[in-house]
Amino acid sequence: MESWFEMARGVPSGWPRTYCFAHAGGRAQPCVEWQDALAGVTALVAVSRPERTSIDTVSDQVAELIAGQRTGPFLLFGHSLGALIAFEVARRLGDRPAHLIASGCVAPSLHPTPRMVEVAGLSGQSLTEALAVYGGLRPEILADPELQEFILPDIRADFELVARYRYRRAAALTCGVSLINGTDDPLVRRDDLVDWSRECTSEPEVHWAAGGHFYFENHPEAVTEVIRRAAESLPVELI
Repeated sequence: MESWFEMARGVPSGWPRTYCFAHAGGRAQPCVEWQDALAGVTALVAVSRPERTSIDTVSDQVAELIAGQRTGPFLLFGHSLGALIAFEVARRLGDRPAHLIASGCVAPSLHPTPRMVEVAGLSGQSLTEALAVYGGLRPEILADPELQEFILPDIRADFELVARYRYRRAAALTCGVSLINGTDDPLVRRDDLVDWSRECTSEPEVHWAAGGHFYFENHPEAVTEVIRRAAESLPVELI
């Protein structure tokens, strides 16, 4: 499972880490490209999920690996499906995480949403058209059926992860929680965020960015600034 983690080269080991979890069908590695904007504050670590058994299984494995890696403070960031996994990892790690940043994600208790269940049952052109609404496929993929055949199975498998998810009540998170969403995101409405407060001992911070579900593609600073503020309160430990 060590291969699940990837960090930008040349980042000092003493910087507090921010573990990053990607959306359905996505890869967390692009998050590492934000490292320059967070130099001296935190080290971004992309978390892959080669196994698609269940959200609980992936969360168990990642939490165990993180717990065995470090004793210092760290943050968790995830987008959409990645935010749900980051939330479950935070639950398993108790008071270890310093902050959870959940992007593009309704309150966990609302999962799986009817739309997620519907999309998980789609395939082929129907799945392509559904993803196009959210901006989840690049233009070159939309124009290439062969490329779609290669990519769509992983995306559908991730949607099935969410469709099988069953929320369970548990102790509220003691770490800070920040929520980031696009103002035009068709998957997340303001009312969908209300129940996040049930998951936290302190009221979560809510941030809105211009754009849709993938608002950060045009405005990465909407994410990096929230990560920066959360990380700046953490001590730098020289290891």
